[in-house]
Amino acid sequence: MPNPGGKNGYGTKDYPPDDVLQETLLRYVKHGLKQGQKLPIEEAIQAIIDEVEPDVTQSNGPRYVKSKLKDKLILVPRQEFSSILNTVGVDISARDFVREVMLEHFGDGFNIRYPGKRKATIVRQALSAIGPFHEVSANGHEKLAAQALKMGNVGFPIYAWKDKWTAYLLKIVVVPDCRTAGAVGHLYLDFLEEIGIAPIQLNTDKGSETGWQYAIQTAIRDSFARNIDPNIYPAAIFLKSVHNTIIEAFWRWLHEKWGLNMREHILRGKSEHIYVAEVPFHRDLFNWIFPPLLQAQLDDFRIYWNQHTICSQPEKDMPSGHVPADALEHPGLFGGIDCGIRVPKNAIQEFRDALTEEVGPRESFLAWRYVRQVGDSSLTCPLIIWGPIFVKKFVG
Repeated sequence: MPNPGGKNGYGTKDYPPDDVLQETLLRYVKHGLKQGQKLPIEEAIQAIIDEVEPDVTQSNGPRYVKSKLKDKLILVPRQEFSSILNTVGVDISARDFVREVMLEHFGDGFNIRYPGKRKATIVRQALSAIGPFHEVSANGHEKLAAQALKMGNVGFPIYAWKDKWTAYLLKIVVVPDCRTAGAVGHLYLDFLEEIGIAPIQLNTDKGSETGWQYAIQTAIRDSFARNIDPNIYPAAIFLKSVHNTIIEAFWRWLHEKWGLNMREHILRGKSEHIYVAEVPFHRDLFNWIFPPLLQAQLDDFRIYWNQHTICSQPEKDMPSGHVPADALEHPGLFGGIDCGIRVPKNAIQEFRDALTEEVGPRESFLAWRYVRQVGDSSLTCPLIIWGPIFVKKFVG
């Protein structure tokens, strides 16, 4: 029977405009809603392969791939017949279908993503250098920094330089800051003033704090070692921490032999309620008392390190079974040559003046907090009261 009015038992039809309908349907697709028409299995397989191929590290699993395909308006359907499984009558979900395709074409990725899978070990190779000051490694150590101690805004970062060929610890110092480029730049000038020698090559990590140290080292090479080809012996290189093994391995020794004990002594101040971070003059006393104490301890450890016997490694290209101080003083006895670059005092002062003009004076980076804020004299009286308690309770 004709129905020219278009009315039936379902009521009046109210269709949205075509552009609104299209936008809405596309949104439903992006939300992963089901569709009646199935994507051909060949096209689904190829779409999955095209999505996974650029992932050279094989970091993404089936769920991620399925979601990415959905965002591209490619809906992987459920399958009643899976040519991947080669099984008839098996009903698998879209995610399982993606997984089967990935197993077939990218099976190694599942081993890479397996929970608990160990990352590939770092390839190690024999260390090599031609003598003392050929390569010197520098780095900071923050096991006693404020973030580690959690005693308020007090902590003791440490910075050190260690020679590669001799294993000699050239300098180690406790500082209020080892994270800014200005601080490390001034520290390197302190190192040069004390040692008087710069290395052919300085090895550091890739932190932003090494910028001025790198600039000073490069300027020294350009000024005082022009005969050394930088293409063969670079002035400085940046390494990942896992590859800067000369200094990173030393930090483990320092932490185990000295750092753990010192950390416990310091934390006694908090656990026994002697030190209160919220009391301003406690922080000032802390910064007055402990840096010299820790520096004295580090100086003792440096003496121990430089005079202890390194383990013998017969196949090592550099000295082994030796005393670092002996190898530094007599490199010829161990088949090495002195590679140090002598830097005049007036040149170091010129570097200091230039750095001060650029970033500020040394004291603005390396002076402990109490010096800048209250000065030495104002702490004389409080120190009489609290100093002995701090020293007795913290270090015995």
